[in-house]
Amino acid sequence: MFCQKNIKYHLAMLIAFILVFIFPSQKAFSIEAMDILGMINLGCIDLRVIGVCMKPPGIPGIVIMYWEPALLIETVKQPGDTIIESLKPLITDLTAKTAANIMSQVVGLSVPVSSGSNSSKLTGTNLQFNEVHVYSFPFRDQIMAVIDMECPDKLPTGSFIKYLSELDASEWRIGAIEAMHPKSIASAASGLTCAISGAFLDDLCMGFWGPTYPRRGFFTHQSEVVASAATAVRAVSISSFLGSTSHVVLETTGFVPSLENDKLELIYPKPSGCIKIGQNPLSWESGKLSSSGKYLWVYWRRRICCIY
Repeated sequence: MFCQKNIKYHLAMLIAFILVFIFPSQKAFSIEAMDILGMINLGCIDLRVIGVCMKPPGIPGIVIMYWEPALLIETVKQPGDTIIESLKPLITDLTAKTAANIMSQVVGLSVPVSSGSNSSKLTGTNLQFNEVHVYSFPFRDQIMAVIDMECPDKLPTGSFIKYLSELDASEWRIGAIEAMHPKSIASAASGLTCAISGAFLDDLCMGFWGPTYPRRGFFTHQSEVVASAATAVRAVSISSFLGSTSHVVLETTGFVPSLENDKLELIYPKPSGCIKIGQNPLSWESGKLSSSGKYLWVYWRRRICCIY
């Protein structure tokens, strides 16, 4: 009797362990907005004095360089999903009806509604898909308060949500107009070269990650983490340019990204520290795979200015 009870006890403990640690609940794949403050690596600011400058009539100053957290970007596998728990009702409401309406207008094309690296509808080798949401970084001022100096021209205050790929479904999933962009042709031609060499060609390549264009949610890479980073950068590129007639952008970011100079930081599911866009995955990607397929990034924008 004792042995039987002991076996049942250990069996119950094993089942509990599997449920909690092997198959965690969906709640474990969400965070609250305030958690983000404690997930940031302040070393990413990397403030430096790189020179001297002069303001008429002869007032001396210094040239500083640093990186500021400009955007918060998440990638998810299911339309309308989000990592940030408090945003779920808003994101679901914004995307569900609009995305359905947009997709219903696409006639004669088979477009997967839910996708991911394990989706049966993705047939290409290492072909992956992400929905991407670009937000204004909500705690920029709090993070930058750790340094005594910064450039006086800040990004204008605007809407929190900049871009939701679900609202841009036609171009993000199919990209018929995006494919005709001259940079798409040039980027596709140079994509293999830049991925092997890690080189940058203007904004056409993301170094070791591959081509920037066409800017859509499908990306070919053996790493789900790298594919998430690459599609996040593509979404930043889309949402940072004015006058786009093909993409649906809620509000532009207010700056033009520099792929060679800006940085990304993975803060969920596991921190990466700041990495260069296109940085060799061998130096940062290991152990970062998300069991939920969700990733949260901070986009660090490089700033250089003269202060007095």
